[in-house]
Formats: sequence, structure tokens, C-alpha cells
Amino acid sequence: MKNERRRFLKQASVTGAMFSLLPLVPTGALASTSTQPSKKNGIDIGVCEMAPEEMSGPYFINNKLLRRNITEEEAGIPLLLTMKIIDSVTCKPLDDVFIDIWHCNAMGKYSGWKYINPDLEAPTDGIGTISRTDESTFLRGAQRTDKDGAVRFTTIFPGFYAGRAIHIHVSARKANVQKRQDDKFYFVGQLYFPENISKEIMANDMYSPREISRLKNEDDAVFSGVKNGAAILSIKKVGENILDGLHGEIVLSINKNHVSEKITPDDLAKYTV
Repeated sequence: MKNERRRFLKQASVTGAMFSLLPLVPTGALASTSTQPSKKNGIDIGVCEMAPEEMSGPYFINNKLLRRNITEEEAGIPLLLTMKIIDSVTCKPLDDVFIDIWHCNAMGKYSGWKYINPDLEAPTDGIGTISRTDESTFLRGAQRTDKDGAVRFTTIFPGFYAGRAIHIHVSARKANVQKRQDDKFYFVGQLYFPENISKEIMANDMYSPREISRLKNEDDAVFSGVKNGAAILSIKKVGENILDGLHGEIVLSINKNHVSEKITPDDLAKYTV
């Protein structure tokens, strides 16, 4: 068992390094939005349905860690996450938007709260409901979208914690803000995974056994509010074996005139953030 674990970790490290060398998926190669724009004189016009917002949860940290690889050597099956951010009015890519992601490790723990038992349900009302336990930063990071509206992160497939389906938190806000009170979030949401992929991953010994059973998307009260499964990632295996890693893609349509109430300047003033 120890030798198998060692081989897995070595493979995960190699795959993660390969991910960092992969080019960004070209514009148009990602999943299409639910409302297709029309064209007039070769210019996209129309309204693209906005991605559904979800609660921020208690584990957001406003540390603005600008980095592509967020693993910090956390064990798990490698995941390359590619997101394309588009304007909900014009359906065109949005460049220079600040994208944050954060998620738990293979055993359900968040950095900053790694001494919280993930097998026990915790308050999830929002930021500040659980005091931080440490200064760790694994599986957190941020990037600015490029001219194609794209960002890419190298991470691991998340685990789960009591009361929730497997998910990744994501937020989008104005870039280059110097003062906390001027931070303006356009969007705060969560990304989910297809059930067949989650089932296969959770059978791996890096994610199990656990004292609790994970929730499926359909049984998660938070996911149930996501319209038409619009927040489910499109997942492909990188190689023949799932241990080689996965590539997840999604298009998020946001409105830069929208001011999210899921993370506010007052939230950023709380000591846990």
C-alpha cells in the first residue's frame, strides 16, 4: 500500500508539471453558453444567460495569491481547470477580470481551517462564521483573465466535507483595486463535477475511506439552486488512466454592472478574511 501511494504521488507530481506546460484552450473550444449569440456584420450580439450565483461559504480568504499552480504539494488526482469569462450582454470575452478560486483538499480540509474536522457539519452561513485555525494557503489562488477571457489553474480534484457535494468556489471582481472598500465583486459562485467522475475519483485511496458519505449533487441543498446544472464542469481525462489527471472546462457569463451581495466590502473587513 505504501509503495502504491508513493507511485501515485510521483505520478501526480509529474502530471502537475505537465499541466503547467500545456497551452490555454483556444477561444471557442470551451463549452458553449446556454443562450447562443447571433451575429450582425460579423460581430456577436445578444444576451448570454448569467451564471448562477451561490453563497461564498465561511472559508474565503482575501489574500489575492496571484498564481496558476495552487496545489502546494497537496496529495490528490491532478486537475487542470480552465475557465472562460464572458460578458452576459455582448457574449464577448472579458479581459482583466480578477478570478479567485478556493477549495478543500482530498480529505475535505480547507487551508486556514485545516484543524476543523471535515466529517462534522460546520456552520455555512457565510464569511466569518468559523474562526481560522492557521495560516496555511494550499488550494487557493487568483489570476486575471487574458484577452480571450481565459484563466487556467493547476490543482487537484477536491474532496468533500460533511453536508456538501464536491465543489470549487469561484469569484470574479474588478482587477487592480488598491483599497479593500473599493473591491467590487461581479460574481460569486461554485463549480461542480459530473457524478460519474466524482464516483470514480472517490474510490481512490487518496480520498477514502471516510467516516461520512459524500453528498451527490442532486442531494446538495446549495447545488439544487443552480439553474439547469449550469455550474457543472465539463471533464475529460488527460490520459488513459484517471491517475494521469483530469481537465475541467467551463464558461461563466457575468455582468460587470452587477454588484454581488455574496461577498461585500464589509465581509472583507472581518478578521477571518
